[in-house]
Amino acid sequence: MSEVINPANTMETIPLEDLLEEVLKRKHQGMRFDQACAAFVDGKFELSYSFSDDDAYSFDTLRVVVDDLARQIPSVSVIYPCASFYENEMRELFGCQIEMIGLDYKDRLYRLNVETPMLPEAGKAALKEALAAATEKSAPGSTVDAADVEVETDEGGAQ
Repeated sequence: MSEVINPANTMETIPLEDLLEEVLKRKHQGMRFDQACAAFVDGKFELSYSFSDDDAYSFDTLRVVVDDLARQIPSVSVIYPCASFYENEMRELFGCQIEMIGLDYKDRLYRLNVETPMLPEAGKAALKEALAAATEKSAPGSTVDAADVEVETDEGGAQ
């Protein structure tokens, strides 16, 4: 009689700040990078990164929920170079703001007639608004709250 193998499947939701560390842990455990994908759910990006251990028959998925659509997302391609294709796809089809992709196609992976075709119209409007707000916030001449600015002084206290 053949052996029945029941692989362990886990899914863990993690904060975006922990993404690279968690991916690196899986790399050091010898796990294979299987896939990455994006979804737009309830006005947020849900990014999933999946890994498998062929010897242990386990399958792990890390999920990151990104509330701010303009938020920069670090690329995992520095750890798993093959992730470049998935990340280009996530950015091009959904508008995820993935930065520093190892092999960056600069929105030319696919020949598309429309921007972010997988994003619903409400998502496109929300993304456009978020990017405009982020650009305005970082633009030269924009207003800065004095409480956010540190001013160095010399020994005499003069500014």
